[in-house]
Amino acid sequence: MNIGKHILVVDDEKRNRNLLQAMLKSLGYSSEVASNGTEALAMLDMSFDLVLLDVMMPGMDGFEVTRRIRSSQDCSDIPIVMVTVLTNKRDRLEAVGAGANDFISKPVDKVELKVRMESLLKMKAAQDEIKRHRADLEVIVEKRTAALAESEERLRAIFEAAQDCIFVQNSSLQYTHVNPAVERLFGKPAADLVELTDEDLFGEEAGRHNREVAERVLRGETVEEERTRLVNGIPTTFLEIKVPIRNASGRINGLCGILRNITDRKDVQTRLHRIVPDRPTSEAMRQTIDKALLVAETDSTVLLAGESGSGKDHLARFIHEHSKRADGPYFTINCAALARELAESELFGHEAGAFTGATRRKRGLLELAEGGTLLLNEIGELPLSLQAKLLTFLDTRTFSRVGGEKTIRVSARLIAATNRDLEKEISEGRFRADLFHRLNVYSVFVPPLRQRIEDIPILARKLMQELTSEMQLDRTPEIDSVAMRKLCRYSWPGNVRELRNVLERSLILSRGGQLKIDLVEDEAFHDEVSQTDWTWTATFPLRESLTNMANDLKRSLIEQALEKCSGKRTEAARLLKISRDSLKRQMKTLGFYSPDHEHRVRVSPRNKVL
Repeated sequence: MNIGKHILVVDDEKRNRNLLQAMLKSLGYSSEVASNGTEALAMLDMSFDLVLLDVMMPGMDGFEVTRRIRSSQDCSDIPIVMVTVLTNKRDRLEAVGAGANDFISKPVDKVELKVRMESLLKMKAAQDEIKRHRADLEVIVEKRTAALAESEERLRAIFEAAQDCIFVQNSSLQYTHVNPAVERLFGKPAADLVELTDEDLFGEEAGRHNREVAERVLRGETVEEERTRLVNGIPTTFLEIKVPIRNASGRINGLCGILRNITDRKDVQTRLHRIVPDRPTSEAMRQTIDKALLVAETDSTVLLAGESGSGKDHLARFIHEHSKRADGPYFTINCAALARELAESELFGHEAGAFTGATRRKRGLLELAEGGTLLLNEIGELPLSLQAKLLTFLDTRTFSRVGGEKTIRVSARLIAATNRDLEKEISEGRFRADLFHRLNVYSVFVPPLRQRIEDIPILARKLMQELTSEMQLDRTPEIDSVAMRKLCRYSWPGNVRELRNVLERSLILSRGGQLKIDLVEDEAFHDEVSQTDWTWTATFPLRESLTNMANDLKRSLIEQALEKCSGKRTEAARLLKISRDSLKRQMKTLGFYSPDHEHRVRVSPRNKVL
């Protein structure tokens, strides 16, 4: 065990040097000798593992040699054993003060020498091992410090350059860090935002909601939601993600949030989807809107019934936008379009590894709708296997992701829509009765378009504006009275969806000219509406001049009279209570003799629109 250990023996007496060398050799050590302190110091570059040093030597004594060894740069930690005849306590304390590790008395006992040397050499070996580990650790720490500095610089660059708002809040929900995007959003420097709370920035109501969400994050949840808040007095819609921040021991001590301003996207979505008339003309739709506004004030589950294309999804959005959840997200899922094997994942989400292809965790639409509304469109198509899980959610407001064990609580309002007779579906075993009763808390029927043709002018003009924007046309073509009458005399089996398609097709066919309505007139529907009195509908403010509107009214009355009299002008004049000559002048003035105006055009007797 002592092979390779090299010992320096320092003694002014040759006899003692030889004796110690012999002992060391017998113990397995190699050694070198020096007769005085100066010689010993000169030999230190030979890398000794231990020094046996005589105290009393001429010139430089052992105390001074020890002090010089300890002050040297390369061998200050070499073990030193004083070999001495001194027994004076003061001398031994001086030796310790100089840096000696141990003492051995003359005459030297071999066994004692062996024990003391082995003890010191083991200690030295342990110290050397610690030094090596420390050196290795210093290299690792240096590399990791450099990598951390690089990572911090990258994060700082991302933090500074990000267009999204990034912030950190402590456990008291005070802002501690904000990036420049947050400064730009609020028009304040970071120093003025730090230590503020959400109540300070967004007001009491919005701040209260933020605090509720933040408290969930501080309990370990990651929350993603869409909210609209007032920022400097301007309604601003954000997609917001908040995640917990943990310290080295894993304890949550704050949160990090990212805000993305999606106000422009929200405005586009609202513009494209709000085709429920703000002030419907028809009594049927007015009653529907009144019912919708009534339930919008609550968080109750709503069941919307009506034919396909009648506008159930738009009425659902209308309810959301008039509810206290209007600032929250709005999502819709078409149950009929869901692949059965993925339906549960789409609705409830899944954990990583839950099934083949699930490489990472995914939040379902229920979770994404936190604080807002989820529309379950075509609920009658939902697989029976999922109906039970949806029922559980409605009862408890909790669920688990596919492949997960954690129970997730969500505050999301559900609106269901269907064009099926759910009671019939129940009787035929395709829909659960208990789920129907949980969904049917408050039902609203959306009338088909044929039962509210008075709304067609408003709907058509609104749709034309949207289509013009989508198709990037320079202007919105006017729908003249002839085209509008054609729209109003049709039965619309496809409801509002078909109306939109017809208008889009008409815009394509018109190519910037007069709007051409491509429709096949529904004779049965025409006969049905012809049996009732007809009305005029005008919108205000006026879209045309009063003169043009009056002429349009005259033209329609003359057309109707001529139709009833099979084109006989004398009889038509009598119906209009004017002379035949007056009728002739009016027809000429109004362009009845133009190739574009046929006086035998059939008209709908109840849908004259200005």
